[in-house]
Amino acid sequence: MSERAARLGELCTCGRQAVTVFVGDRGEVGYCGLPDGGDRSGPCPFCGGPRHEIGPCLQYRVRPGGAR
Repeated sequence: MSERAARLGELCTCGRQAVTVFVGDRGEVGYCGLPDGGDRSGPCPFCGGPRHEIGPCLQYRVRPGGAR
């Protein structure tokens, strides 16, 4: 696995702006640097449903509207 600095608009799995993007066999995953799970109020920023208790949303994309 490798990592790179995130670009503007690339998101963490919690919905915040990512600071680092990890690149691996499963694609790219953004990380905001805060291990708190993000704002748990309101709907999931990726699927619009209720917030997920375990793991990232299956609709997560590091670049919304882009490839996974």
